[in-house]
Amino acid sequence: MVKRKPKHREDGLSLHEQQENEIRKLEERIASEMPARGTAPPLSQKVAFRALPLCENTLKGLDIANYTIMTDIQNACIPHALAGRDILGAAKTGSGKTLAYLVPLLETLYRHRIRRPSDGLGAIVLAPTRELAVQIFQVLQKIGKYHSTLAVGLLIGGKHDFFEEQQRLGQTNLVIATPGRLLQHCEQTPYVDWSLLKILVLDEADRILDLGFRDQLVRVLDYLPVERQTLLFSATQTRDVKQLATLSLEKPEYLGVHDLDATSTPASLQQSYVVVPLKDKLNALFSFLKSHLQHKTIFFFSSCAQVRHAYDLLCTLRPGVPILALHGKLSQTRRTSVYMDFLRKPHVALLATDVCARGLDFPNVDWVIQVDAPEDRDMYIHRAGRTARYRAGGKALLFLTPQEDQGGYIEKVLQAGNKQAKEIPIRKASINPNKTVVLGQRAASLVVQDVAFHLIAKKAFCSYVRSLQLMPNHPEIFRIKDQEILDAYANALGLASTPKVRGVEDRDGLRAKKNVNRKLQKLKEQIKAEKLAKKVAQLGQKGSNVLQEIDNGDEGDDLLVSKEAQSWKGDEEDLPDAKVNEVTQRRPTKKIRVEGSNSTENRHIKFDDEDDAVDEEEKKEAAEDLAAATDAYAEKVRERLRRNQDEDEKEAKERIREKHQKKRWRDKNERDSEADNGAAAVLGGTDHSDEMSETDTDDKEDSTSSNGSSSDDDSVDLQAQEAQALALIRGK
Repeated sequence: MVKRKPKHREDGLSLHEQQENEIRKLEERIASEMPARGTAPPLSQKVAFRALPLCENTLKGLDIANYTIMTDIQNACIPHALAGRDILGAAKTGSGKTLAYLVPLLETLYRHRIRRPSDGLGAIVLAPTRELAVQIFQVLQKIGKYHSTLAVGLLIGGKHDFFEEQQRLGQTNLVIATPGRLLQHCEQTPYVDWSLLKILVLDEADRILDLGFRDQLVRVLDYLPVERQTLLFSATQTRDVKQLATLSLEKPEYLGVHDLDATSTPASLQQSYVVVPLKDKLNALFSFLKSHLQHKTIFFFSSCAQVRHAYDLLCTLRPGVPILALHGKLSQTRRTSVYMDFLRKPHVALLATDVCARGLDFPNVDWVIQVDAPEDRDMYIHRAGRTARYRAGGKALLFLTPQEDQGGYIEKVLQAGNKQAKEIPIRKASINPNKTVVLGQRAASLVVQDVAFHLIAKKAFCSYVRSLQLMPNHPEIFRIKDQEILDAYANALGLASTPKVRGVEDRDGLRAKKNVNRKLQKLKEQIKAEKLAKKVAQLGQKGSNVLQEIDNGDEGDDLLVSKEAQSWKGDEEDLPDAKVNEVTQRRPTKKIRVEGSNSTENRHIKFDDEDDAVDEEEKKEAAEDLAAATDAYAEKVRERLRRNQDEDEKEAKERIREKHQKKRWRDKNERDSEADNGAAAVLGGTDHSDEMSETDTDDKEDSTSSNGSSSDDDSVDLQAQEAQALALIRGK
């Protein structure tokens, strides 16, 4: 094997010596050029990246990615970050916050000699969504092209194999991850030295610090060293002392470069809102699509079920523009495919939840339509910020129901009680009646004919009502108390009857569960079960009592400590009645030790054949108690069965009623179709075959194949079916 000689350059120094000299010069420049604490450069000051003390590899990566002049947030944050200070960075959406932390991150690793996989993990970037983590990774690939020996890992779950990530994480220098996936590796991946971490970055920090991710973040921080540099960035930066105390920041520099601006949104963003009744939201959405076929639009909904319902409906009706859907219920492979597809298409409509509201850089988006009003001002800013990014223009439109408009949504939520109306410059607009398209019975007929469509429509209704009930503030604006509005909305979705939505008693508890990583919880339960199985295998038959105690829980229970399987013995009044007879069959003389909350000291109990005899009176009392307990339990079971029978009868009646309603709707559609065909024949037989949908064709075939029985006979048959169904239920 031939040994390679170290590379030398023209000046005769090796590559390692060149890097050491560069690091020494950079540290000297940083020490002499670092800005004073609490200062920020003037806004709109054009400064090139090459004016900063950056290594040559970073500068070449920025040049090849066409990043030459810094934005305001980059010019303000990067010098402070290079000096090793903690930073709270706040800037409007699309202002270049990603480079504001990626550039100092690369420089920190370079100056701390973390360049190769063997050097350990030196930096972590946390993002609230998988799509944002992927986008950060792509930007880092561009500007870090010449840091070729740096090992970067993307930990986002989904299709990525967890075992493969475990094998590679020990040889990674920089990690971009979501909080749940990173916590999973912290708890389950060995051989990772978290104590070497130099810098931690939180993108969309206010979202990560809120109730949804806070618990996961706190548990992750337990594995990370306190002595580290921490950078927080967001368009709506938090300054809550309690939240920031969690991160152990040391004299952080708050750099809000746009705090003095007259508006909280980009100046190139045109914002307006329209008042749309709840039952007409789908009509307004479809009408907008039909009149904006040559645009790139994002529609935001409040729940995944609403996105799925609108997507299925629009794909069936075919408005004339490609339709995509992106929400949290999709697999990671599908989410990535949809995200990339939306980036490529010039004219497309994306139906999405708030999973797309933060951080994602969608190029050339013309419109952002918020079909459902966001819960707070910050979420409105992030949603609207998907357009008008950097120096481009864009338009944002908000749909408000009459109740939300009359309740003062604009003043109480968007302006946050601030009397300065220019903070979010939004104006009221109206819909052009000449451009409106009413879906009418087309949506209802689709729902009636397809069972899967009916199910998703029902879920969409329930999820929307629950989203209103879970709004954190201003219940007088969001809560719908008029049943007629809900009935009309259910009919607009194509439902024959209004679904029942169970009440929300513990609103705070349910909101805390909105971002629970259920896959992570399932994995933890699986690991616990595997450990328990190993424990059982080790203990064998002798560990049955220990297994029983573990299954019952490990808090507040007495633990029986014994090397062999033992039965209960002691004062009979402390023992279960079912164990009394078993105690008498024990072999003589055995000592056990009992520890727990029921004993104040260790007790040694001697079992003798003479002392173990239980008199007949006590046996009789124990038997009577057991019989009484059995009767009480049986009565509870009978009562529960009676209640279930009543509920089953109610559900059966409701199903029959819905069946009748669907039949009436189907008959009405058939009569309308026959009337239209007759009118067309009278007028000369105009050919409408191109305009007839598959659904209309199926309805026509069904109508021609019917036997023409009278409505009276149908009603008699339906009544007989109803009586037979109720008789079967009562027979159960």
